[in-house]
Amino acid sequence: MLEDLDALTAKMSELAGRVRQLRQENRKLRADLAQAKADAEAMSARVATATTRIDALIDRLPAPPSAAAVDSEA
Repeated sequence: MLEDLDALTAKMSELAGRVRQLRQENRKLRADLAQAKADAEAMSARVATATTRIDALIDRLPAPPSAAAVDSEA
C-alpha cells in the first residue's frame, strides 16, 4: 500500500512538472505569436507605404506617345 502511494506521489510530481513546463512553453508561444503579429502589421504598413510611393512615381512618368504621333513620325 505504501509503495502504491509512493508511486502515485512520483507520478503526481511528474505531472505537476509537465504542467509547469507546458504553461511556460504556452506563455513563450503566446509572446512569440504576439511578436509575429506585430511584425506582420509592420510589414503590411511598409508594403502600403511602398505601394503609395510606387503609384506616385508611376503618376510622374511621362505619358507614352500616342499611336497617331508614332505613325506621323514614320
